[in-house]
Amino acid sequence: MNRKYLKRKQSFGDYQAARVVWVHTREDETLLKADILDKTGKVVYKITEPPQSELYEISANALTFEQLEEITHLLRTSDLERNWEEEIDYDDEEDIAFVLGFFGECVASRHSLMRESRKTEDVIVEYTFDSSEDYTGDEICKTDYLKKEATEDDLIEEYLLPKLLEQEGMDTLRVHIAAAGVVNSYLVTIQE
Repeated sequence: MNRKYLKRKQSFGDYQAARVVWVHTREDETLLKADILDKTGKVVYKITEPPQSELYEISANALTFEQLEEITHLLRTSDLERNWEEEIDYDDEEDIAFVLGFFGECVASRHSLMRESRKTEDVIVEYTFDSSEDYTGDEICKTDYLKKEATEDDLIEEYLLPKLLEQEGMDTLRVHIAAAGVVNSYLVTIQE
């Protein structure tokens, strides 16, 4: 593939997820509940994302302002397509809930992939197609199980980028690649 793209590794610092629950309803909707832990293993907040909702419920919030700034910094440096710093009003509970929910969902997803990848010989590739222009919520999310024959770069270049190019109006790929309990996350953006 001769298409130019920018690949950035995403970092979630020392934050981990625990007690992750994904509930799939009969209407093909998903409920997420998870505890988000700091590096000492202490629960710093809990998230709930109700089915078919883009609003996160945050409870047991024991985050310090410094931790909130750190999470914002991790999002800002990993996801340059969205201006996390300018979008956040630290006095607005909805803004804080969105940042913590989005971050928590990513950490919970990585946790689930890490656990699942320990049980299989395959490489698990969880990916989301999105647009860097405007956030519309029209993401396409999928999970594929592939044989370990290809490198991560090959998976991105030869498997995922062609799929992304087929999606009209989408130019961004968020991908978690899990194998044997190790998860690497990337944000890939097609360059003009």
